[in-house]
Amino acid sequence: MEPLRIPLKLIMQPGFQQYDCTGCGECCRGRFAIVINQDDRDRIVEQKWSEEELDLAGKPLFTPHGDGFQLAHRADSSCVFLQDDGRCRIHAVHGEAAKPLACRMFPFQFVPLGNQIRVDVRFNCEATSGNLGRPITEHRADLLELLKTAVPAERAANMPVPPLHGSVQLTWDQLSRITKTFERVLLDVSLNITVRIAACVDLVELIREAPPEAFVGKALSEYLDEAASVVTEDAINSPLVADPHVGARHGEPPATHASPALPPSDQRARGGKVAPSGTHLAAFRQVLAIYGCVDKVGAKARLWNRLGLQLRMLAGKGQVPTLQEGFPNVRFADIENARGIPSGEAALTLERYLHVHLMSMGFFGQSFYNRGYLDGLRSLLFTYPLICWFARAYAAAEGMSEINRSCVERALMIVDHQHGIASALDSPTERYRTNFLCERATLRSLIIWYGS
Repeated sequence: MEPLRIPLKLIMQPGFQQYDCTGCGECCRGRFAIVINQDDRDRIVEQKWSEEELDLAGKPLFTPHGDGFQLAHRADSSCVFLQDDGRCRIHAVHGEAAKPLACRMFPFQFVPLGNQIRVDVRFNCEATSGNLGRPITEHRADLLELLKTAVPAERAANMPVPPLHGSVQLTWDQLSRITKTFERVLLDVSLNITVRIAACVDLVELIREAPPEAFVGKALSEYLDEAASVVTEDAINSPLVADPHVGARHGEPPATHASPALPPSDQRARGGKVAPSGTHLAAFRQVLAIYGCVDKVGAKARLWNRLGLQLRMLAGKGQVPTLQEGFPNVRFADIENARGIPSGEAALTLERYLHVHLMSMGFFGQSFYNRGYLDGLRSLLFTYPLICWFARAYAAAEGMSEINRSCVERALMIVDHQHGIASALDSPTERYRTNFLCERATLRSLIIWYGS
């Protein structure tokens, strides 16, 4: 396959996101299948590693993965090239350029969008979750070099534009303009983080209900401006806004033939904290079980154990099962106790996570189970109550009355490890369950319940 030759613009987040590898080695300890291409395989074979050198005792360097291969793992699920000091043996002996492409890319991902390549960052890494290292803009030269082999030319040039929703088809430029409107709402620091996320849910609804003429020419910019004003005004009047007078500086949005308006039935309980129904909470806990469980590479599938976890999460009583190694020892009731709206560094961390994934536009299309734009965006917003639930678990275990930055960072690593990657989340059952939980009223309820 020919390397990328066509001229593309590499779009990266500004310096608000930072990263440098801390050498913790967690990404090499069985949490990922390290898939390799033929060039990687040939290069590693040419490096002539001995079985004794890698403590393999007659075992292969590679194991099958789909139609290709992945690096072999030891009995403890660690990569065969992981040293005791947490460093990669290939890197130590031959340099970083000799490592497999997947290893050199992590935690970055390329998102092809027509004549652009955007950069996304995975948060299932302590460095990205904790925002440790240099601004990612300083990795630009390395990423440009990786881009030459990471993205096949035909994939970038012929990437189909996913639908906005249903059969509504827009251009990459129009989807980019819609994304900027969501950024505008997300980054309105005059509102607390939970209210902003709920406002983004409302914005999804207004865009979904937009008439066809709203997407023609300059009408799109006008509609998006009005929609952002409507959801912001509604958010200002939310009971969750600390200062009810903050909205005095906002005027009424101008009225046009396509002026957006929230459904009247929702105007009665703007932002109000209403507990999700028992049915919704049970479905939510089942999704939490999928996000929280991690099967290490090479480990035997323990189906009965997983089923037991699912049933205990469904019941939602007593002690929360140990979903993964290091998960806190808490009771369901402790997590349901209010912890307040995330603030300070905790809120900034949540904002950074959503901002990175929003800007990358990797939350839909081929980067996310081939979902349409708005469905993928709702799923991204759905991670907020998931993250808050896990963060509450850590806060409860440590006897804290509110979640702090450390709780959020650990929760991010759990949720983002599965989001958009776990095949279970793309099964028909889970797609149905997620759509059920992402209906506007339900999603708002979950966001406000666990985010305040």
